[in-house]
Amino acid sequence: MYQDTIHPEISSPDERKALFDKCFSQSYYANLAAGWFYSSPIHNVKRDNIVEWLLWALFYTRPADQPSEWEEEINDYVSRMEGLIGHTFEPGRNDGVTSMRLTLDPVPSLHRPLLWYSVVGLVDTYTIGSLYRHGLWHFSLENRLSVFPFRPTTFLSKTSVAPRVSYWYRPHRSSTKKPILLFHGIGIGLLPYVPFLAELLSEDPDVGLIAVEILSISMRITPAPLDRKAMLEAITQILDFHSFQDVVLVGHSYGTIIAAHMLRDPVLSTRVVASLLVDPIPFLLHLPAVAYNFVYRTPRMANEWQLWYFTGRDLDISRTLSRHFFWAQNILWKEDLVDHRISVVLSGRDQIVDTREVWQYLTGEALPSPNPGVSHSSWQKDNWEVLYFPDLDHSNVFDTAALRRPVVSMITKFTEIDNSRE
Repeated sequence: MYQDTIHPEISSPDERKALFDKCFSQSYYANLAAGWFYSSPIHNVKRDNIVEWLLWALFYTRPADQPSEWEEEINDYVSRMEGLIGHTFEPGRNDGVTSMRLTLDPVPSLHRPLLWYSVVGLVDTYTIGSLYRHGLWHFSLENRLSVFPFRPTTFLSKTSVAPRVSYWYRPHRSSTKKPILLFHGIGIGLLPYVPFLAELLSEDPDVGLIAVEILSISMRITPAPLDRKAMLEAITQILDFHSFQDVVLVGHSYGTIIAAHMLRDPVLSTRVVASLLVDPIPFLLHLPAVAYNFVYRTPRMANEWQLWYFTGRDLDISRTLSRHFFWAQNILWKEDLVDHRISVVLSGRDQIVDTREVWQYLTGEALPSPNPGVSHSSWQKDNWEVLYFPDLDHSNVFDTAALRRPVVSMITKFTEIDNSRE
């Protein structure tokens, strides 16, 4: 868990410059650099501090490991940043200023007693029973003993065609509708989604479903998560094995990262008829909000303490985020979605995602004014739709049947569209 990160291959200079240009393409991002320094006043940030942060953000490395051939490129980035923000960085380094460098910083975690994992195991057994009762079949990891707490019921499961990815499955029998592929978020696995899945499955008994288990973000002790390439290969294997040619893609929270990988993949993206991204993480990942709110923030409010203790300091979840989460690989831009039918659900009180910025980025408009008695607002243009729930926190949209109803209806509508995505 505490080993150095194995970073992806460094992108080319042209790719790095294109990424830099995208990140600083709009005026209200001009002070994004200061945010990565815990919102320190920009005049406190010196040149070497900026270089250190840029080396992580664009090169996945530390100043001590910087080869000389990068110096000209880095100097260019610093000069362009100075022009954009209207400030010249003083030479040297301010040791009192620290930047967030997610994959290089120590992994934050808290010890969990055996009792903790015993409770997780009991909850997992209950979840498995609930999903079986709703007509889903389980496909297990090839090595069933690689996950702790152990899952005895999985010895009754079939083995996944993708040895390191487990999932739940309902056969697809409809000749007129599309099946559903779902990726859950950080937490205790699929338990919070059981009522949602039950409602979704009851809409049409012939519509198939694959709900992928992401065990490395599910409060367990697991092997390291698959990298992007391996995960996409596993998804392809699973879809092909069950003859899910085209799917409606649903992602929540961390699950929207894997959804983003699919949408940016030139092959798998052609198999996505429509997508629903709930509490999406990938948009504007170059801004510090997601990293700060989940990993670095000192909690103050009750919901922040809950996030910090139960998920933010979990051993496996922290390992996944601090050693296997690469912002440039996970980010999703509007340009990636031009030819796709997309719906996005945002929560106005989201303590992880900066929904104001994401709403403005996706719609080009200011947030809608509060409307008493109305649970959510909607924005539509062409094949895009954004739902905004002003009073909800991250994941709250799954809490009640009334809140879930618009989400279930949207997915059901998506299963009925054809390959033309019109």
